[in-house]
Amino acid sequence: MTETTARAPTPAARRLAMPAMRAWHAVIAGGFLVAYLSGDSDRLYIMHQVAGYTVLAAVVVRLLVAAFARTVPWRMPRASLAGTREWLRSGRGRHPLFAWLALALFVTVGAAAASGMAAHWLTWVEDLHEGLSTVSLWVVLGHAGFILVMVGGKRHLSALWRRLTASRRAVWKESTR
Repeated sequence: MTETTARAPTPAARRLAMPAMRAWHAVIAGGFLVAYLSGDSDRLYIMHQVAGYTVLAAVVVRLLVAAFARTVPWRMPRASLAGTREWLRSGRGRHPLFAWLALALFVTVGAAAASGMAAHWLTWVEDLHEGLSTVSLWVVLGHAGFILVMVGGKRHLSALWRRLTASRRAVWKESTR
């Protein structure tokens, strides 16, 4: 089926797309959080493993769905240098950091989960797994921070900045009297 003859998604599919994407995010975020927090505990090793396998399964399922998806939000964002240059030149369209962070997340979180599975049988992979997990945490935090800033965060951050600077000015005014 070519791109021109592809059928548009049904209204029901469009209504379910974002809740399904949020559920996927909840599964992967929860699994990552549990795996990361339980990583240093021998008593919680089974919980750590189950959470890691859940994350790995969520990444694989998402990549498989993206391979066949034709519409947003299931189609994988396309990170490209040309697209980034165009956005920097014009400032229009979706911010390219969304696509770059998605790519970084799939690479780091997927590699951390896959190396965790390998570390179960190959003990020499444990240090790699720990390093990838730490890098993944920073990429996840960067992703979350970027989303907060892009989705209404700018307004809240500027309001917070105005309040902070207004209170500083008031304190400075009082101290100079």
